[in-house]
Amino acid sequence: MELQSVYKVYSGKANRCMCGCSGKYATASAHAEFATAERGYDAQDVNDRSVKIIAGKVLRSSNKVIEGNYAFVEQNGRILVAYFKE
Repeated sequence: MELQSVYKVYSGKANRCMCGCSGKYATASAHAEFATAERGYDAQDVNDRSVKIIAGKVLRSSNKVIEGNYAFVEQNGRILVAYFKE
């Protein structure tokens, strides 16, 4: 799993829904068109810096869990998720 394949990330409170009310999503500019097609609406949360920081934390963590097309880590009451383009 590499940073280049991450198309969006999420950072929010752990043990809550991940609809965005308890956290934030960010989309990589290189994958904005893919994210728009996946969601069915325009990806307006493009932020390469946030994607790089959050994905980096997830990918470097020894406690990360990988499931399907995403990896996540829970730390300090927060969940960080990196979603990979298949």
